[in-house]
Amino acid sequence: MERIYCISGLGGNQKLFEKLIVKGYELVPVNWVPFEKKDTLANYAQKLAKTIPEANPIILGLSFGGMLTVEIAAQQNVKKALIISSAKSRDELTLAGGGFSRCVVNAGIVPAGFFTIPNPVAIKYLGAKSCADKKMLRDVIRNSDGLFMKRALKAIMNWERGPGPVNVTHIHGTADKVIASAASKPDYWIQYGTHFMIYDRADEVSKIISGILSK
Repeated sequence: MERIYCISGLGGNQKLFEKLIVKGYELVPVNWVPFEKKDTLANYAQKLAKTIPEANPIILGLSFGGMLTVEIAAQQNVKKALIISSAKSRDELTLAGGGFSRCVVNAGIVPAGFFTIPNPVAIKYLGAKSCADKKMLRDVIRNSDGLFMKRALKAIMNWERGPGPVNVTHIHGTADKVIASAASKPDYWIQYGTHFMIYDRADEVSKIISGILSK
């Protein structure tokens, strides 16, 4: 069985991938390594890629993990690179939501612990609707590494990636309120999909991924 190496979103964990079903493939989590103070997205991606044991992997990245997937695909051969609710380049990285954007801009001065506090506004922008989904996201945020998030957000603000590699396939939701859909140029749209669609629209996302991998 082939493997798909999954890189989660910022502050997230592999729970967000648990509803995806891609027949014939095993979804394998890529665990975070420490994010050093001077790391850029490019060199952090290089460090993360070294933890993937295959030379020509299939990589699936969600949100921040998608940006890292883009950087890995630009640095080495990959069989497939898929990104969900993410951006292929700096030009596509338009952050919706005033409060969220300010957190990113001010990541260098906001205390690390701030990023582990569930915020109702953040939950809303992520797109969770049901009580169970909101609880799951709150738990994910509480269990996140605040210092990692603080440093990664600063790296996102300084991301210099131009046009993304041609070997990246992008899936995005039309109602994404975190990485604004207006600036995105994905290969596949999910109508009314939010930043949370990998979880609450997992059947549709799984179908698209299966179709991509079957080509």
